[in-house]
Parts: sequence; structure tokens; C-alpha cells
Amino acid sequence: MALDLSAQGHAPLVEQLQNIRGDLHGQSKSLDERTRKEALAVAKSIVNSLEKPEEVVMRYTNEVTAHRMSLRMGVELRLFHILVERNGTPISAAELADISKAELLLVVRIMRVISAIGFAKEAGVQSYVATPLTTAISTPALEAAMKICYDWVSTMQLPHYFQTHGYACPTDSAHCPFQWSHNTDLTFFAKIHENPEVMKDFNVFMKGVRSTREFWAEWFPVDEALIRGFSGFPDDILMVDVGGGNGHDLESFLKMFPQSKGHLILQDLPGTISNLTGLKEGIQAMSHDFFLPQPVKGARAYFTHFVMHNWPDEKCRDILRNLMSAMKPGYSKIVLNETVLPDMDCPSWFATNDVDMMAILAGLQRSRTQWIELLQSVDLEVVRIWTSPDGDDSEGIIEATLKDV
Repeated sequence: MALDLSAQGHAPLVEQLQNIRGDLHGQSKSLDERTRKEALAVAKSIVNSLEKPEEVVMRYTNEVTAHRMSLRMGVELRLFHILVERNGTPISAAELADISKAELLLVVRIMRVISAIGFAKEAGVQSYVATPLTTAISTPALEAAMKICYDWVSTMQLPHYFQTHGYACPTDSAHCPFQWSHNTDLTFFAKIHENPEVMKDFNVFMKGVRSTREFWAEWFPVDEALIRGFSGFPDDILMVDVGGGNGHDLESFLKMFPQSKGHLILQDLPGTISNLTGLKEGIQAMSHDFFLPQPVKGARAYFTHFVMHNWPDEKCRDILRNLMSAMKPGYSKIVLNETVLPDMDCPSWFATNDVDMMAILAGLQRSRTQWIELLQSVDLEVVRIWTSPDGDDSEGIIEATLKDV
């Protein structure tokens, strides 16, 4: 269908777009994921062609920060939960204020922004009802994401940091924008480990991020690369998940490969391991700091998921050398589940996440070339770099072994 863009066709153009929107409303849920993403890209390009450049600039300079602040306040005051619990029945600002113990005027002002961006709908004057976005941000993973990213990721302070520290990427996770903006001597992870609630939010957030993506073992050839050649004796270890949080990866791996039961080890800092509940049978939990020598010797695979991007190159070399010290030549592998950035047309999610890593840990997301250079700098041999079949996802697997002597 050709859109009428003639001078006489301005009103029909709007009508045609409205008709397309109506058709999509009925079909979007039945679209396969690839088609949905392609259609979304086209829709965004239409918006880009209609927006004036100054409108875009003003949105980023004036609106986005207030949007995020209002969403964070909505989480803090549990406004989204209150709306969802009404099951579609409108609720007044006065009721929201009473339940949340907040001032009425504050609630009205916050809800004005929240409604403007679709996270609630105005049912009347100072009356609101939930939308799909209300429900989404009320889920544990997305609620935790809002709290962690707003409270602890200090990207907004980066221009001021660079003004006083010079315009160069930080390379020391103990002296980076995080310490400067939060007035602490602790690293990001040390700081959030001080507060069990914050640590819980972080782990819930990470689990949620992973749940939105195809599990790495679904596109990485586990049978060929890891299980084939595994010794399989009762005490032998197939995989050590280093810095594995609550064990989400190993539990998914065990479900896909039940023969790995009893041959899996989950490692993380004591604060995480001591709070584990309900870890699947067949996975051994072990407290370990990956900046210390690896205690599990001769495993088939030493695996990390989104660990290396938290650290600058020198810290990554320390982690890799500690793993290498435990590897059995010709048998053990390092398997890094990390972002592999494209050299051009980087998706916004991964580009912005790279800046987040710089802000909180002096870390960085790396390109294929950077990964190869990093691993070769500690005398590891890169077997292959695998990438997700999802064209919009820059997730990858870097498979490496000790170099032949």
C-alpha cells in the first residue's frame, strides 16, 4: 500500500497510518520474533522521518531524565503495583497518595509524567488505570533493573568526572567514576554487597536480562565443543561457572544436558553463595574470588557470563591467568559468554551498556578484534568466536585454550 504524501493527502496520510496501527494491534501478538523486530525497525524509521531534529534534541536534553526519575519514584512508592492490583479499575491520585504515604501534589506531578509516557493511562482528571507497561515494570526483574540502573549507574555524572580527571577512559576499577560520584573508596561490587537488598535486586536484574535472550547453549555447540572429550569420571568437573551469581546459567545448562548432573560447580563471592536458596541438585556451590587462583583444577570448561565486561583489560588478564593456572593442557577450555560488538551499526542497548561499564567499573564491552588481542596477550589461543543467531543481539561466545607449547 502506497502512502499518499501529496499536499492534498496530508489527512489521508494520517488516516492510513492509523489504519496500519489498527491492523498491527490485531496482528502483533501473532508475529514471529524476527518479523516483529523488522517491523519495529521500519516503524522507528517512519518516526525518525517525521520528527524534526530539534524535537529529538529537546527530548534527550529535557524529557528523558525526568522520565527516568518519575519511573524510579513510581517504583519507590509502589505506584505501579497499586495500579496493577486494581485489575483495570481506575484509582484516584488521592487514593494513590494515601496508600503510598506520599503528598497528593507530588503524586499528581509524578503520575502526569508516568501517564505521558504510557506507564499508566488517565481514566479521568487525577484518575489512573494500568497499561501493559505498568504491568511490565511491576515484574521483579524490571523493577530491580530500574532501581539498580538509576541508583548505582552514574553515567549522568561522567561529563563532570572527565572535566576534573581528564578526557580519557578510566582503567582502574577502584578509582573510576563510581567512586567519585558515590563518594566511596569501595568498588561497585564491594559497595552493593554491603546491602543484601541491593544485592538481591542486582541478581534479580541479571536473571531478567538473561531471560529475555536465547540461552547461549542453544546456539553454541556444547556437545561438540565440551561434552565430547569430557572424561566423565565421577569426580571430574565438566564446567565451573566463575562469578555465576545465583546459578541461572548452570541450572539452564543442567536442564538441557542432564548428563552433566554432579559435574557442575557454581562459584561466586561468599555474600552471594551464602544467600543461595533452592539451587538445583547436581550443582555444587563454592565461595571463590576470581582474582585469586582457581581452586578447581583440570575442569573441562571454565565459564563466565558477562563477567569480563565489568573489568578493564589488566583486571581481565588477572582473571584469565588465574583460570589458566588450573587448566589441563590439551583438555581444558575457557568459555566466555560476552558481548562482541560490531565495528559499525552497534545496537543502542550494547553501545550504552559499554558506557555504563565505563562508569561503574572502568570496564568495557569489546569488539571481536579486542577480544582476540586480550586473550592473545596472556598466551591463550582463540579457537573460535561464536555469535548469537539473533541479528539484533551482539551476544557471543569466545572459546579459548592454552597455547600448545
